Amino acid sequence: MTVEDRADRPGEEFRPGPAAVVAMMSGACSIGLVFVVLPPILHQLADHLGGDADAAFGVQMMAAMPGIGLVLGGLVASWTIDRLGARALLNYALIAYMVLGSAGLYIDDLTGLCVTRLLLGLATAGISTAANTLIAHFYGGAARGRMISAATVVGSMLCVVAMLASGEVAEVAGWRAPFAIYIAAPMVLWLAAIIGIPRISIRGEAPAEGEKGSTGIVIAKLWPYYLLITSLYVVLMMTSTQVSFLLAENGVIRPVIQARVLGTASFFLILGALLYGWVQGRYGANAAFRLGLLTLGVGIVGFGFAHDAVTASIAAASKGLASGLLNSGFIHMIMNRSEPHLRGRALGIMTSAMFLGDFINPLVVHPIKEMLSLHAAFHVLGALVLAGLLWSLLRRSSPPAPAAAR
Repeated sequence: MTVEDRADRPGEEFRPGPAAVVAMMSGACSIGLVFVVLPPILHQLADHLGGDADAAFGVQMMAAMPGIGLVLGGLVASWTIDRLGARALLNYALIAYMVLGSAGLYIDDLTGLCVTRLLLGLATAGISTAANTLIAHFYGGAARGRMISAATVVGSMLCVVAMLASGEVAEVAGWRAPFAIYIAAPMVLWLAAIIGIPRISIRGEAPAEGEKGSTGIVIAKLWPYYLLITSLYVVLMMTSTQVSFLLAENGVIRPVIQARVLGTASFFLILGALLYGWVQGRYGANAAFRLGLLTLGVGIVGFGFAHDAVTASIAAASKGLASGLLNSGFIHMIMNRSEPHLRGRALGIMTSAMFLGDFINPLVVHPIKEMLSLHAAFHVLGALVLAGLLWSLLRRSSPPAPAAAR
């Protein structure tokens, strides 16, 4: 089921220009930067904090802090956007993002970094909710799907550049320097939002007569989709929280080499986002979903078998394709299955569902690593994804995927 947008929306006559389009890509860009700048330096940071197993686990949890912030921030943003409006929320959240993201330039204790990374997640949730609400407001039908895909592609391209830059900068200037990336890129997005987004009221749209709007109603209608998103994000976030340590176990410790491996995933995420629209249009939504599961399972299992940078890069390519396919589908799915007056809340809760999986990831992986090994944790999670794919094929059904918006 999809819903139709009402025609009497504020700013209906506005046609987004280049600056507005850039600003509406803030969601994909900000979420990507949160998770790609630090992985190449996690091993360095763990060494700075002591270099033992406790330091490594503490750094892993620090890397997961934005996920907690995104879980909480998605709920906060779903409420805040109705009060501030999408434009104001986007502007304030981008300012907070720059201040909090760059904290590693002047903080070097684990507690301070954990707190600022947690708050960074809150700011990122506000950016994502506001940007996606703007896309849903100004675009409909096939144009909406194309804009989602374009935002994912641009965000992924930025991630590739940021990932490689992080490794190169850390190689020369140490682990602090990559935190400056959190000022440079978001500054461009903030200026684009100030210039390009009109000063009109874009909030959660007022419900029509007889309609009700609340967070509870959104969750009651969309909980199966949110549960699906959370479950898959536990696996999708393996590259952000675990691959740096897997590479270190394999003797790949130079930040620049780790960045190239992880950058491969970001590059192939671009291809996956482009592939999503083509596969869904030609072969249907179920095919796009199953292809996402296949490439995710193969990539994660592949990491478990990887023992050098080359084989890890091959696994990263498959996992990157999966991220592009599944992330684009998740956003489109929630947009098209939420009524206009509930869409801001639905997208905010979607952000919470995504990054609840990120928070859960270390809690799932750590016990498996302690009982078996980190390589085995990749084998187990990848096998579960492939088992889900097999179950889907045997039942000839799959979780509902986004239909074309009218």
